[in-house]
Amino acid sequence: MQRLIRFQTMLESGGISLPKDMQELQSLLSAIMYTLNSKSKLADIMSTPVGQYLDGHPFFALALLVFGAMATVPIGLFLTFAIVTFVTASVGFVFLQGFLLSLGGIVLLCVLCGLAIIAFAVSVILRAFYITSSNVLDYYYSRRSAHMKQDTIGSCPGCESDASSCPNPSFQKQKGQ
Repeated sequence: MQRLIRFQTMLESGGISLPKDMQELQSLLSAIMYTLNSKSKLADIMSTPVGQYLDGHPFFALALLVFGAMATVPIGLFLTFAIVTFVTASVGFVFLQGFLLSLGGIVLLCVLCGLAIIAFAVSVILRAFYITSSNVLDYYYSRRSAHMKQDTIGSCPGCESDASSCPNPSFQKQKGQ
């Protein structure tokens, strides 16, 4: 910046003569530099040590500017790739979660159906066992009670020959049959 001001004062004093096109370019650059220097944000940046270093080393400042301009395309492409990857992964994650939940629901439905079939089979087996054991016990106790009645008939004194003379009414029914 200071060099540009020195160069401009040398041109105005007539120490260096330039062609007319170069003088127009120089005046255009001077106007641009004046506009940039008049902005407060740029003035704040240029007052920092980094800004003063760049002002003292214009080739490095130009290299930094060219690097920044050229780096925008790869950085933009990378950020676009990162955003697209993130969105794709998010959507894929949602679909994966939906698929896994559906698969889990189907597995749960199969397990519950299997449990229902097993419960029905166990119920049928227990019912068959209950009916069988009930009939066996009924048969056993009916045979036992019939055998005991026959023992009772034989033990009643005076009733063996005539059922109507026995005081036990059940004995009278059995003998009558």
